Amino acid sequence: MEDYWTKKCIDMLKDIVSIPSVNPLDRTAYDTDTYGEQGVVDYIDNYFRRCDYNFNILRVPVLPNRENLLICTDMDGHRETLLLETHSDTVEGENMVFPPFNPFIENGRLYGRGSCDAKGQLAAMVIGLEMALELTKGNLPVDVSLMLAADEEHVHRGVDKLADIGFRAKGAVVGEPTNLQLSSALKGCIRFKIVAEGISAHTSIPYIGKNAIYLMSKVIHIIEKKISPQVEERVHLLCGRSTVCVSLINGGQQANIVPDRCEVHIDRRLNPGECWEEAYNLIEQEIINGLSQDEKNRILFSKPYLIDPSMETDASSDIVSAFSKTLKAHRLPHKPVGLPYGCDASKIALLGIPTVVFGPGSIEQAHSTNEFISIADLMKAAAVYRDFIMNFS
Repeated sequence: MEDYWTKKCIDMLKDIVSIPSVNPLDRTAYDTDTYGEQGVVDYIDNYFRRCDYNFNILRVPVLPNRENLLICTDMDGHRETLLLETHSDTVEGENMVFPPFNPFIENGRLYGRGSCDAKGQLAAMVIGLEMALELTKGNLPVDVSLMLAADEEHVHRGVDKLADIGFRAKGAVVGEPTNLQLSSALKGCIRFKIVAEGISAHTSIPYIGKNAIYLMSKVIHIIEKKISPQVEERVHLLCGRSTVCVSLINGGQQANIVPDRCEVHIDRRLNPGECWEEAYNLIEQEIINGLSQDEKNRILFSKPYLIDPSMETDASSDIVSAFSKTLKAHRLPHKPVGLPYGCDASKIALLGIPTVVFGPGSIEQAHSTNEFISIADLMKAAAVYRDFIMNFS
């Protein structure tokens, strides 16, 4: 029986990794054979329609030709609901050392873009739910809703739709690569742009212009030497240090023109308890304080284009306690940990749903050039999801 479920899980994961679902970001026109989540949504929808058990299946539009998928064992509201959630999109695969959408197995690992983040979690959740249904002959002790969300890898517009449909649950488990550890806390994030303006001139007489790249270099120096040390003094017991990073830079027109514009993107990771407005204002104020009046007049701060909240679920909550007991029964680490990255969990928690994060795979493999997931860990996770469904009520 174990070999049957392992083969079924591997076959599913191979199938969905082979369906490209790269997040198109803010593109309005793109190749739908590579970009967008629709192919994976169609596959999972069809899979559950062919199952031996009946499900309520809801497809929720998020963006043109991009949908969430909600698979529910019941929707009459008579019993409490457990939400299992993960995402259907991946990052680009162009930088990978092998063809990203041709999955293969080597040394007990399944390779391919999305295998670790987060199609492996999806396959484990589906198989875990099926195993629980078979054990109970379809009479689960708690109703289960499995959600496949769009746009997690960009600005989480998929999971935000949960609020629009008025979804409620007693608890939620979000599938992300956590090394089979239970996470009850994770960092949030804000991302925004800073623009330095200058005056263009011929590079043979640069002194009649104002170099925007030089001004931005001062801003970067302030962030690295003054702001970053202050930010890193903020430490959370589970999630570690807060951080700030200059992650993108763009400036100049051509080699013989003094640049009149330079732009950087700032990534600020927020620990539980931090307010994004305070974090943003600190960065702005420290930069302004480090510049001359002329330089201040040529620096523009944009409001964040991403605001991703942090999350911390009480260690004494039912979901943390029940999941910890399930992991202990499987002889896996059972004490809650924190995650340095964000995911859909924090948006689900904003709906008043106690939420944890758990899944096979390592964040070190997510988005990597040789992304893979351990098949042994995949099946351990499926068994944990199965037993948690059985025990949560």
